[in-house]
Amino acid sequence: MDQFVKDWLQALAWFATAIGVLVTALKALSELEATRLQREQDLRWRQAEVGKALNDEMQVDKLAWPALQMLDSDSRTYKTRAGSEVEVAQRDISPALDPAGGRDDEKSEFVRDAFDTLFYFMAMFEHYTASGLVRAEDVAYPMEYYVPLLANHYDAVSRYLTRYNLWRTTKFLDRYQAWRSASEAVRVTRVDVSSPATGGGSGIPATAAGATSASGPGA
Repeated sequence: MDQFVKDWLQALAWFATAIGVLVTALKALSELEATRLQREQDLRWRQAEVGKALNDEMQVDKLAWPALQMLDSDSRTYKTRAGSEVEVAQRDISPALDPAGGRDDEKSEFVRDAFDTLFYFMAMFEHYTASGLVRAEDVAYPMEYYVPLLANHYDAVSRYLTRYNLWRTTKFLDRYQAWRSASEAVRVTRVDVSSPATGGGSGIPATAAGATSASGPGA
């Protein structure tokens, strides 16, 4: 066989081998990418499931759910763990939670127990979100509806969280614009009332009530 033909055939063989190696490599990369995408989808699904489980648990809890109902009701009657009934109105929430209030009646104790449990769930939401076990959007509903309602009681709630060092709950609430806006409104008001230029100086912070509003779930 002519040497030229032999060289040509050898070159074709090398070329075919190179093509085969390239195709195999591209197939392997494609499979790796598909595996990566599948893992991401599986992780995302698990995150969403964990977030839903946390929300579901909160909304059937015998204390956390009443706390949410208090925020969304003008007045409502609840049954305590002792079996008695208490009527809680919006105006009862802040005095019960304010550490300076010192209220120890049955109604105030029920309100504190309910919000303690709600704050626990918020702390868990923050822990799970910060650790990557869930995404913020996985626990956003119904919190995105209730946080603005809670912000109407910003003064008392913020003092309560500070008094009992509930920093994870505070970090969770700080994720929401409504809570940050209430915080800023209180800060500005405190500066105004303590400024000599305004004739203030009492140092009594104004309430953040009405600083935020929400039109309803899903709004």
